[in-house]
Amino acid sequence: MSVNAKAQNRSGEFIRRSRGDKIADVFITLWMVLLLLFFLYPLLNMFSISISSDASVLAGQVTFYPIGLNAGAYELIFSYSDLWRSFGNTIFVAGAGCFLSLLFLCLAAYPLAFGGQFYGRKLYNLFILFTMWFNGGMIPLFLTIGKLGLQDSLWSLIFNGLMTAYYVVIVRSYFQSVPDSIVESARLDGANDFMILFRLIVPLSKPVLATVALWVIVGHWNDYLNPLMFLSSRENYTLQLRLKEMVLNAETSTMNISMSKSSGANIAAALGQQTKNAVLVVAMIPMIVLYPFIQRYFVGGVMLGSVKG
Repeated sequence: MSVNAKAQNRSGEFIRRSRGDKIADVFITLWMVLLLLFFLYPLLNMFSISISSDASVLAGQVTFYPIGLNAGAYELIFSYSDLWRSFGNTIFVAGAGCFLSLLFLCLAAYPLAFGGQFYGRKLYNLFILFTMWFNGGMIPLFLTIGKLGLQDSLWSLIFNGLMTAYYVVIVRSYFQSVPDSIVESARLDGANDFMILFRLIVPLSKPVLATVALWVIVGHWNDYLNPLMFLSSRENYTLQLRLKEMVLNAETSTMNISMSKSSGANIAAALGQQTKNAVLVVAMIPMIVLYPFIQRYFVGGVMLGSVKG
């Protein structure tokens, strides 16, 4: 039997693969390659436009690879003196928001997973799920943030996204996959609930916590509406607000030059398109760099967290 006709199972034994299995493998491989190209093309096109020459961008010749090299859009973006401050604001919101969200999610999910039938458990669970179905709306939220004295503060973004009912359900479901015997043994050894949670349950729940952490960080990083509502001082602008400001400035400059019919109209039009795409690249790079470090937790956290509901 040839090696090509065999496949190795988990126990190390070789099994014969049928012709149908081989055809299915080829079909699945081709389909995955097609999907990969489908998802990669917009990203490659965006990056290529951001660094291509002005003439190529205006002529619409740029596809998935750059034509000519022009880093003018990136020079324009990084020439903004307030950009790094906005980066710092967003990193603070994402980092502090992630830490506090995980802390309160664990505190909220632990009683549901290991609290037994404590008094008011159903009402407590109902209050959490109620926020998944209904919310007060944008205007009451804006007024509440103002009454709390959080208007024009980065803490308004952190507290507003502190807890989500869906995340509580995910974390609770993963906690419930931990055997009750482990928790009972810890209690017999004299551990209280806080010791069990932070010394036992949390270390065993790294996959789901890493997954939720990624969701929370990406949510804060890409958030545009909440900063637009709550922040008014330019020194508090987050990255998304700053990048949007750059795009509007580029579009305004393009419009002014085009209306004046100057010789730089074509260059300005090309720079406007390059700037839009460069802004998207700059906004995505941190998340692309972060994802590989927690990728191994991502799938495991989602799948294992859905074992019990």
